[in-house]
Amino acid sequence: MAKRVTDKQREVLQYIADFIEGNGYAPSIRDIAGKFDCSVKGAYDHVVALEKKGLIERARNRSRSILLGQRGKQVLGVEEAARIPILGRIAAGVMTYADHNVEDYVNMPLDNMQHEGGNLFALRVKGDSMINAGIKEGDIAIFREQQSASTGDIVAAMVEDEATVKFFFRQAGRVVLKAANPLYPDMYFNEIRVLGKLKSLIRQYD
Repeated sequence: MAKRVTDKQREVLQYIADFIEGNGYAPSIRDIAGKFDCSVKGAYDHVVALEKKGLIERARNRSRSILLGQRGKQVLGVEEAARIPILGRIAAGVMTYADHNVEDYVNMPLDNMQHEGGNLFALRVKGDSMINAGIKEGDIAIFREQQSASTGDIVAAMVEDEATVKFFFRQAGRVVLKAANPLYPDMYFNEIRVLGKLKSLIRQYD
């Protein structure tokens, strides 16, 4: 028989769900403590109790790793979420989602984007080359993995063994990667390795 969920536990669970939906990542124990005006230990005890009741899941030894469990989703009546890896260095060759390439995870509600098929991955935006497209340094860009692109798509592509986010164009038989900042020149290539097409953007605030 499932253990009863107390009013306080439901309140904490709802806060966790709302935080994930609004920020794309889970709250920390300190976030929970601050929200409910309790000690860090008190917040930790709430999280442990939720986990024991199957309302949440946590990855060991990883910060901000709380996910709603299946029972937690049922209790709150929320839709299922996708757990998307934020990749660090992307080496030449086949893309891999091995643990050593994953810096963190971001959670997003399942919607039409997730039903298109194909893997989703995320990159942290570096620099201001796409600022005029509304993409700022530190944003988390969500991509659908694919090896081709159409003119005007915003893509993640490999340039000199590093992933970059740019507009994709074809011009006179060549590939052109364009920034959304006049300070950055166009880049021309005969061929280029496209990693994925931009599907969504998450902005985190301190």
